[in-house]
Amino acid sequence: MAKRTSEGKSKREIMRCLKRYAAREIYRQVTNPRPAPDNSDLRQTRTALGMTITTLAGELGQWVSIISRLERGHIRNDNLAATYRQWLTNHLKGEAPTAPEP
Repeated sequence: MAKRTSEGKSKREIMRCLKRYAAREIYRQVTNPRPAPDNSDLRQTRTALGMTITTLAGELGQWVSIISRLERGHIRNDNLAATYRQWLTNHLKGEAPTAPEP
């Protein structure tokens, strides 16, 4: 907003710019979607370790529902999936798993 205001645009013109930006992003996603990664291995690995979803959610600092939806493929969060996978890998190796950086 500050950039567009400094260019001399009115609030109405700024809103138009934002809407166009959003429309371009949505159009790109609709016409060329990125396939969601397969995260089915996360739940299998977690249960093989005997880890409850509540414990894992606490370790990662996430809500249980977010972890569950990620495992089932209902949401896409590549950063969380990578953190989750790394945490499981460290746990499998016997290393002391660390909480992710916020």
